Amino acid sequence: MTGTSDVVIVGAGPAGCAAAIGCASAGLRVRLLEASRFPRDLPGETLHPGVEALLERLGVAEEVLAAGFPRHEGIWTHSTEGRVFTPYGAGADGPWRGFQAWRAEFDALLLRRAMALGVEVSQPCRALQPLVERGRVVGVETSQGLEHGRFVVDASGRGRWFTRKQGLARSVDSPLLLARYGYVRGHFVELDEHPCLRWEPEGWEWLARVRPGLYAWTRLSLQGDPRTRADVPRALSSGRATGAPRGAEVTWSCVEAPAGAGYFIAGDAAAVVDPASSQGVLRALMQGMMAAHLITACVKGTVPETEAARSYRRWVRDLYQRTVTALRAQYASIPGAPAWGTSSSNWSDSRTSW
Repeated sequence: MTGTSDVVIVGAGPAGCAAAIGCASAGLRVRLLEASRFPRDLPGETLHPGVEALLERLGVAEEVLAAGFPRHEGIWTHSTEGRVFTPYGAGADGPWRGFQAWRAEFDALLLRRAMALGVEVSQPCRALQPLVERGRVVGVETSQGLEHGRFVVDASGRGRWFTRKQGLARSVDSPLLLARYGYVRGHFVELDEHPCLRWEPEGWEWLARVRPGLYAWTRLSLQGDPRTRADVPRALSSGRATGAPRGAEVTWSCVEAPAGAGYFIAGDAAAVVDPASSQGVLRALMQGMMAAHLITACVKGTVPETEAARSYRRWVRDLYQRTVTALRAQYASIPGAPAWGTSSSNWSDSRTSW
């Protein structure tokens, strides 16, 4: 494979597909690179009601509704003070409802939409090195050859392909955090209607039905201890675990320069906070769409490239900071919450492999 596109996108998750859909809808030539084969096994994702407007703009709202993902009007919260239900709210058409999306299916329908718009997909295809000429990114060296593009979008997720290859700086606002997650088969009536967030002395547990008879759990220790327990939560202990528990690093961090000469970074590749925000896919879709909007403006000559990069950097940083501020306010209400979770701090950018 040796070709030339307007945009080369690394990663076919929500951020990458949103960027691909946005660029292709504007008439740009798009090449989408994905290292994994689909369907791929990823955790179910809670989508807040606000995602529906984005799904409409991406042209996948009907497909998402037809997928039959479990829907809910709010969440139960368990703490030492008792059990409280928090609804999302309501409008003229009734209560707002979120989705508990099955990620393998959600990602696949986004990819199908991109392909229907003419996006050329190379899968499986690994990004090896950015192609850089005179300080500007001009494409990607891949496992299948060279792919040149006026812009490159890194939507590679927590692998942070471009950041690692280019040695970009990241700000880190928490200690190393490792979330554990897994699945249990059974029947838990209290989770069939609404997900549940349980505050524990050391952190929290999230429980939700993701498919008929299948329940997902996620746990995070907030004590700066990467050895988050991997046992099945007590509330699901009567069920049958499906597969071994897995882990994902969710240290709060943000790339200092998520856009520059010829490149944009979106989704978890740009910024990560822990899953308590329940906005990972929402942020990824927003960032992919914003990157597509600015790239289109640059290609059509309505916005200078330097201005587009500066605007995107400021926007990503502001979105990240607002999410961190909201999480700190949430954690401040927990008895014995760690100091890093309730006040501003800066941690060294060190990592441990898991």
